[in-house]
Amino acid sequence: MTRGLPPTDHAWRRLRAGDRPGTPAPGVLPLSPLRRESQQGFALFLVVLFLFAIALAGAAGFRLIQTEALQARLSAEGEQALAVAEAGLQWFLGRHRGKVPDTVRYQLNGGTAVVIPRRVMALNSRQDLYLLAVEGSYTDPRFPRVPSRRVLRQYATYDRMPLRYIAPLMTTAPRVRIRNEARIYGADQAVSGECAGAPAAGIAGVVARSQVQTSGGGAIFATPQGVTPAAFQAVVDTIALNWNVLSDPTFPVDFERTWPNFGLLPPDSFPVIRWNGNLSANWSRNGRGVLIVTGTLTIPTIALWVWDGIVVANRLSNVGAWGYFTLYGSLIAGLGSEHPNLDVDQGAIYHHSCVFQKAALSLAHFTPLGGSWWEEF
Repeated sequence: MTRGLPPTDHAWRRLRAGDRPGTPAPGVLPLSPLRRESQQGFALFLVVLFLFAIALAGAAGFRLIQTEALQARLSAEGEQALAVAEAGLQWFLGRHRGKVPDTVRYQLNGGTAVVIPRRVMALNSRQDLYLLAVEGSYTDPRFPRVPSRRVLRQYATYDRMPLRYIAPLMTTAPRVRIRNEARIYGADQAVSGECAGAPAAGIAGVVARSQVQTSGGGAIFATPQGVTPAAFQAVVDTIALNWNVLSDPTFPVDFERTWPNFGLLPPDSFPVIRWNGNLSANWSRNGRGVLIVTGTLTIPTIALWVWDGIVVANRLSNVGAWGYFTLYGSLIAGLGSEHPNLDVDQGAIYHHSCVFQKAALSLAHFTPLGGSWWEEF
């Protein structure tokens, strides 16, 4: 029987040598299982390394973007804090009147401005030099734990006596006549200990442009009786009170065309009251402080008006024989334009240094020194 074709010599030799399918050809060393696993592990390591490098690059890029965003946000918040500090400084300089506080806090533009005035030195009898420090802070509501702060400093003069106390009655009228039962007193009515420097030296009786006269029993108890600078502007400069500022609607006052209840105010308060238009001053207008009348002040018959402090009016009507009134401090009229001749036939005006100082202090204000602003880093 035929059992198939005999193998070729080559195939026969392979079979005799124990070769199996998949066996490497002669002269080729077979890969060991250990070497094959080592190559596969190295490839896996490279893949992991590449993935780790990509992750690091992504994290670094994210961190860079996050840092830039944080810096941009901090810069914006810093600018907002600076704006708050500047607004606080301007608000304090423009609005503050009266005694100098230790600290003032304002809520402005979504932030907080804290103003701290510190007295440096006295410049003269009327002015002091102050250094104003203002810290502006702003906090983004989304990031309340990271507030931004900026600090500004500014030198300013504090004018604690914004006008000169020359006489109880001061006006730009060419001629002032004190007649009948009218009285002007230039001797200080303040007593020792009532305020610093009391009683003060006597002052003149009346300031007018050209003439100060008495007649018909009217009297001026002062030396000199009158001060007459002659020109309108010379009178204004002598008194040194800026009427344009006082009459400006933007000038801050305590009461605007409303009358305070003095019974509810502290006894040591001397408020600033501005009455826009004409005012008839009778007993219902008794009070104290600084009264600014932008129109004409009239003291009517049997007024029985009493005032402690300073009254500044655009015009003062002649006071008739029955216009009873009493004023301690100073009555001033006609600073905005030349006042006509004035006759006063009734009433009494007294020099009182303490009352005048308290009222004048209500008008005390700061004036910034040019070129003295800087930011503290």
